Amino acid sequence: MASKNTSIIGDIDDKVLECSICNERLEDPKSLSCHHSFCLKCLENWVQTNHGKLTCPICRKEYPIPVGGLEKLAPNTILNNLLETIKQHEEKNKAKGTASLCASHDQPLKMYCTKCKVPICIECTEFEHIAGDGKHELINIVTAFNTFKETSEDLKKAANESIEKIENVLKIVTKNAKELEESKDASLTDIDNQVQEMFLIIQKKADEMKKKLLKSETAIAMKSYEIVLNKLMDEINKSEQIKQISTTRQINFIRNKHPIDLLKENDIGNVVLKSLEDMPRNIVFKPLLIKVEGEPYGLAKFDDCFLVSFIRNEIHKYNQAGECISKITLSEGVMVNRMYKMKNGNIAFSDLGNKCIQVCDMNGHVIKSIGKGVLMDPRGIHLDEATNHIYVADWNKGCVLFDLNSGKIKEKQRGFLGGYYSDVALTKTGQLLVADAVDNQVLSYDDKDKSLKVLINEGDEDGEVMMPWDVVVDENDNIIVASNNKLQLFSSDGHFIKRIDKQEDGISSPQQLCIISHNPCMVAVAHYSNNTINMFNY
Repeated sequence: MASKNTSIIGDIDDKVLECSICNERLEDPKSLSCHHSFCLKCLENWVQTNHGKLTCPICRKEYPIPVGGLEKLAPNTILNNLLETIKQHEEKNKAKGTASLCASHDQPLKMYCTKCKVPICIECTEFEHIAGDGKHELINIVTAFNTFKETSEDLKKAANESIEKIENVLKIVTKNAKELEESKDASLTDIDNQVQEMFLIIQKKADEMKKKLLKSETAIAMKSYEIVLNKLMDEINKSEQIKQISTTRQINFIRNKHPIDLLKENDIGNVVLKSLEDMPRNIVFKPLLIKVEGEPYGLAKFDDCFLVSFIRNEIHKYNQAGECISKITLSEGVMVNRMYKMKNGNIAFSDLGNKCIQVCDMNGHVIKSIGKGVLMDPRGIHLDEATNHIYVADWNKGCVLFDLNSGKIKEKQRGFLGGYYSDVALTKTGQLLVADAVDNQVLSYDDKDKSLKVLINEGDEDGEVMMPWDVVVDENDNIIVASNNKLQLFSSDGHFIKRIDKQEDGISSPQQLCIISHNPCMVAVAHYSNNTINMFNY
């Protein structure tokens, strides 16, 4: 163990350099993660008396013994430097039996040069370490040591916070690894079950075909049976090539659609595929497209179908296969533009013919009219059903707010007057977004501090917009903007994330956007110039 020596620099506290186990000056000090330091020899003796376990003698935290033994523990650099300095001076003055002295002037070390990082005497300040020459900065040795102590405490606190964060992350990683393993096992079971299911279906059909073919004595019939059976077995083998899905949340098994369709064509079994909302995240779909009967302006999702408007008195209902399954006909003079599907099943829409906002049911009966005599050219709308407020982007009036229950105007949004606005949206934090199709920008208005700012600027590059026609906000509060020739994704503060479409998709004049799925993330857009509804994964 270390031998005690009372020769120290100036007024430095002995306790700082003292081992808490032997109560003597530290010798070959080692530090634990809690930043308590001890003599290596004392720590080794402590582990032996503690049944081979490494715990801190002060705070009692337990640590694993490093590979290679306690010698691999991290040294305390600050203490080592200080101990080495004291040792050097004590060795030089040992014969004189004096306190630590300056090696050059035999004077007590009472100052510290922060530039050179060495203790010095008063004479050093007049010759080698002159204050004010820009190369040296001098402080009292006690002040220097107190600074070392404070720095050590700050490092200790920061290290403890980092350890706590790392431990929390480790718990999350361990939990995710367990869930991933369980999901993998479930997927493997699903694969086995589907293959077994298909095999049983084909075997049953094969037995039925055998019975029929055995009644026939023609070699042609037997040959036909063999061809069909071999083809089906080939499709079984192909089905084992399961798609690999990259996700940080789970592993899911997706049935291979091709062999299942083949079974259906041969009247074998009945298989129901998962819907879009059941699919796992991060699946990349090829863009889908629905051809519609005219130039689409308005678009809304209704259950598993789309509602499409054409600036006339009809709203068409399309299924995801692209079939027009029904039409809602309104009275003459109505011109349906942008739409909003309400939670109660009704439809709110901007009516260019009557210059107002209308609310109708699925039979085309108008329930309420809002804004007659106020609005001149209503375009995009957003309905906040939590507050029963409806925001309207009017091409001539700016952004107008109505109360849905009374139908009365609440206010014209300050800062949004006089612009040519094509659409309006609201974030989860209450930030109002307006698409300005003439000044080529997306504006935001914070009702809390009444601040108006340009969120997305004009330009042809990615992250910029030209003639933004529509804007929507997804469940993550990200912003999707449809402008001339592209669809783009932005964060809630206007930071560009990525372009959703590709140039070869040819989205030249998009109109209303519609979020159709959050899992996976999919958006649809009414493509005016191409008479289509285009869907994209983002």
